[in-house]
Amino acid sequence: MKLLILISFSLNIIYAECIDLDYSTCLLYPEYCSWDEISGICIDNGGYGTDGGGNGGNNNYGPFQFDSFNESNGLISSENYLGATVFYPLDGEPPYSSIVIVPGAFSPETVLHEWGPYYASYGFIAMTIGINDYFNDDMSDLAYSLLNAIEVLKQENNRIGSPLLNKINIDNFATSGWSIGGGAAQYAATLDSSLKAVIALNPGLAIQDYENCTDPAYEYYCLVPEHLDHSSPVLIISSEGDVENPTEVDAAVHYDYTPESTSKMLFEIENGNHGTGLNPNSGSGQLGEKVIEWLNYYLLDNSDYCNLLLNVPTSAEQFYTNIDCQEFLAGDVNGDYMINIQDIVLTVNLVMNFDYNASADLNSDSIVNVLDIVQIINIILFAQ
Repeated sequence: MKLLILISFSLNIIYAECIDLDYSTCLLYPEYCSWDEISGICIDNGGYGTDGGGNGGNNNYGPFQFDSFNESNGLISSENYLGATVFYPLDGEPPYSSIVIVPGAFSPETVLHEWGPYYASYGFIAMTIGINDYFNDDMSDLAYSLLNAIEVLKQENNRIGSPLLNKINIDNFATSGWSIGGGAAQYAATLDSSLKAVIALNPGLAIQDYENCTDPAYEYYCLVPEHLDHSSPVLIISSEGDVENPTEVDAAVHYDYTPESTSKMLFEIENGNHGTGLNPNSGSGQLGEKVIEWLNYYLLDNSDYCNLLLNVPTSAEQFYTNIDCQEFLAGDVNGDYMINIQDIVLTVNLVMNFDYNASADLNSDSIVNVLDIVQIINIILFAQ
C-alpha cells in the first residue's frame, strides 16, 4: 500500500511503500504497516480489504474485484507448509489459472501479501504459503511445499463449500517465490514439468547434491546447471541494490544455467534492494506489469502478450531474454516453418522421454502423447 507521508520539517510530500520504510519510520504508520522482526522488513498490514473491495488506493490493481480465505475459513490445510492464504477474483470468468508463492528464509507468509491481491485483481488465483521450519527447510523442501500447495488447490476445486468450487483450471499452474523461495520456485519446475510458468523474485538457490556438489564445507550444497534443467518459462527478477542476492552472483547465474531451449528473461530493476521483489509496484509499477504479461503469455497462452514482453522497462538496469516472437505454428516442433516427417520423429521422442513442447501439444492438453502424433500426421496428409 502506498502511503502519503508528510515530512513536517521540510514540508515535502513523498510517496512510499511500507517495504521502503526503515524501522523507525515504519512504526509511525501502524494503521498501514508493521515491522516484521524475523525478516527485518516493514510489511503492509493487508489494507487491500478482503471484503472484495479490490481496486482501491494506489496499488495498480487490475479490473477484477477479489476476496481471500485461509485455513480459518475452511481452506484445506497441509503439513507441508505453515499456513496459507488464497486470493481469488470475484467477477472474472472461471476456471481460473493459479500461481503459488513461497517467501524466503526467516520471513512469514504475510510478506507476500502485496502479490496476492494484485494477482487476483488481474484474474488469477494466488496462494501464498508459509515455511514450516526456518532452520531446517532448505530450498528443495520449499519446492516440494509449492507442489503440495498446488495439490491443495486442486482439492479446493472439488471441496463442497469452497468459494473456488469448480472454478480452478486444474491444468494451469505457475510457481513463484522470493529470495530462496524464488530459487525453490525454479527448482520445482525440475520436479514437475507440467508447470506453465515460473516467477523468481530476487532468487537464491543451492541444492544439497552429493553427486554434483563436492565441497563438504558447504554440506554438499551448490548450484549447477542440472539443478535448473527444466522447460517451464522462467521470469527472473533482481535488483541493482540487492546485497543479499546480487544479480551477478545469483539471478544472472540462474539465467545462464537455465537451458537455452527454455524461454527465459532477466529483469534487473535499477536501485532497489533485496525486498524490491516483494512489491508489484516496484520499478514504478513495471515489475507487476511484466509479471502479468508473463502469466498472460505463458500461463494463459495468449500470444498477444509476446511483443509486450519484449518491451524494455524504463526502470531496468539490465534486461535480456531469449524469447523470439515469431509466428507460432502448431506442429512445427523444430521451428523450420514446415510440418513434415522430422516433426513427427521429434514428437515421438518427446512422448518416449516424457518431455513437453508447446508446438507438439496440438490439442492443448498440457501433455504430448500419441493423440498429438496423430494430429501432426493428419496435418501432413491433408496438406498434400
